Amino acid sequence: MSNKGSKALILGLGLMTLLSACSSGNDAPSRQSGTTDGGKKAAPVKLTMMVQNHPAMPLNPDWPIYDWLGENANVELEVSGFQGNWWEAIPLVIASGDMPDMMWMSGPDIVNKSGEDGALVNLLDYRDIMPNLQAFMEQHPAETEALLSSEGKLFMHPAYGPFGDVDSMLVYRKDVFDKHSLKEPQTYDELFDVLMKLKSLYPDSYPLFIEGLGDVNRLALSFGLGNSLYYDEADQSWKYAPAEANFEKLLSFMANAYANKLIPQEFGNMDMKKRNELIAKDEIFVSYAWFEQGDFTFFDSLKSSNPDFRMIQLTPPSGDGHTGYHTQQYLYQEGLTVTTTSKHKEEALRFIDSLFTEKARDLMSWGKEGVTYEVKDGMKQYLPVVKDAAFRSNEYGIRTSAMTAWFDNDANIALMSEDEKESYMEAVKHLAPAPRSVALSKQERDAISLKMTSIDKYYQENVSKMIVGQLPLAQWDDYVQGLYDLGLNDVLDVYNEASKRAWK
Repeated sequence: MSNKGSKALILGLGLMTLLSACSSGNDAPSRQSGTTDGGKKAAPVKLTMMVQNHPAMPLNPDWPIYDWLGENANVELEVSGFQGNWWEAIPLVIASGDMPDMMWMSGPDIVNKSGEDGALVNLLDYRDIMPNLQAFMEQHPAETEALLSSEGKLFMHPAYGPFGDVDSMLVYRKDVFDKHSLKEPQTYDELFDVLMKLKSLYPDSYPLFIEGLGDVNRLALSFGLGNSLYYDEADQSWKYAPAEANFEKLLSFMANAYANKLIPQEFGNMDMKKRNELIAKDEIFVSYAWFEQGDFTFFDSLKSSNPDFRMIQLTPPSGDGHTGYHTQQYLYQEGLTVTTTSKHKEEALRFIDSLFTEKARDLMSWGKEGVTYEVKDGMKQYLPVVKDAAFRSNEYGIRTSAMTAWFDNDANIALMSEDEKESYMEAVKHLAPAPRSVALSKQERDAISLKMTSIDKYYQENVSKMIVGQLPLAQWDDYVQGLYDLGLNDVLDVYNEASKRAWK
């Protein structure tokens, strides 16, 4: 995010009128949450909360984190999980009218739509009772701006830190490179040459693993582009990366790699399980790795059969003279919302505000002192009982859905293996700036929704065909014209007008 954008947001937040309880239509009393009129501590209020029930960390309503954070805010949390696919479940819960006090949500699209439909409270209307959130927003303008609706409303709190600044990176088999005196490639031409050498050394291998177009979009960052639809700061306009000239150069690399069997021939149809099988058999040497899915834990497990095995961060090569990047700075966009049907709005709002205190940050990151961590020489460190990040989540509820508002990333680093830690520290040096985003109004969304769907489908089909050789690269110009025939200019015009309105 540009400095201009950051300053504009802080100024906008500072000047926005603070609505009183009377004028905003809420009936919140002015006393501090958790106290009686006589100043004595009140009995905790029960708040209902519905969160994501993720298969990797199935919800346990009795996780200690709920008690710890509840005690911190003098509330009792009654937690339940969305049934089935949460993306489908959230609208159903809203439509039923039987909503909890607070709901976990992810991403500005569903949040802002739900808020505009009247299901969620605008947090900015209650900043007078949320001083900790207000301070956090001023310190994290990019995270806040990305969640604002087209009318400048905030229906979900911003968040920071649960997965650090980088969620993925390119990695390579350093032990294999060292064995054959191969240098880290500095450019994509050098990367191609290295992959060809590996293919000759290991004929049954597919040296580079690219899962699908998601990985291709990340590689585009190293060719001076954004990820799909993006705002070009230099030109001050919105662009669609798969229509830009440099994307053709990336596509040429991908097509050549596929033709020479440097990437698996099932491009777009392979999962991480198959990738891991090929890595274990010395048939993949360069790939993307993800922190959240435990890739480095898997890499470390392979050392039991091959003590020399090392798969670590690969400094991203330059594409056509541009700076190489792993991905963009990670903006975490999950959090809690307060429903308009709640009978305990003030308590729910104050609970959210309490998540942005230093004490809550410690609880969400490290757990409880003496139970999960200790302080030694002024530094926090986990007790031996906390074996790894997965155990931390499944046993205590730390870094699970809705428990991630403000997180100390040092707690993540503390559980990393040496290779993972080294890779993380290097990867953060090679991040593209976080993407700018702008919220569209309902009218704007409706105007381009079908066009954007058609454009993305057309892009996916044609680019996939060009990579696997079913469509010649010589038809690039025809492909780009097809994007514009589907209304790409109309989409870009809507985004340009929306950004002028939002960033003025």
